[in-house]
Amino acid sequence: MIVEISGTIGEKRTGWVVIRTSSGLGYGLDVPRETEEKLPGTGEAVRLFTHLMVREDQWRLIGFATEAERDVFLDLLEVNGVGVRGALSLMSHLGIGRLRDAVLTGDWKSLKGAPGVGAKIAQRVQLELMSRWAKSADQSPVLVPDPRPTSAEGEDEVVLALVNLGYRPEEAQLALQQVQADDEATRLRLALKALDRGRAR
Repeated sequence: MIVEISGTIGEKRTGWVVIRTSSGLGYGLDVPRETEEKLPGTGEAVRLFTHLMVREDQWRLIGFATEAERDVFLDLLEVNGVGVRGALSLMSHLGIGRLRDAVLTGDWKSLKGAPGVGAKIAQRVQLELMSRWAKSADQSPVLVPDPRPTSAEGEDEVVLALVNLGYRPEEAQLALQQVQADDEATRLRLALKALDRGRAR
């Protein structure tokens, strides 16, 4: 796996850069706007952290100025329905700082402003990444979903979230019967996976 690359800037375009290495090879990398803005001029030395996406018909190398940017990208890829294009669009639209803030404060509408990201995907990104990013960033507990006062009340909240994502109430209830977790964020994430498995059959 290619985890970083060093060389000189060969060419720059919006969202894309060529890195020429000392071996004589030139690597084309997709980059989010935040990384692009930090790149030096043509011919100057650069080092980027990378992630290699391998598909049957394509190898795609994505570059990042920092490991933090790469970590955010990889987290976004774990959200069902968010591919490389969607992850880069979200990062380019907001930058990782504002992206984290939007997720942690429940501001999914800011995520929807990214090109190619609709309301359903924006809500899913916010809901699935909220607890993970709150823990990793050691955020104030006020930003973390409160424990369920009662099982029924918490279940109602998760059902409502699933309905807002476009699922039927009966689908949501059935999915919740298949998951076991104490906090709402985990129950929602597992329910979404159960629903996706059911629709894939």
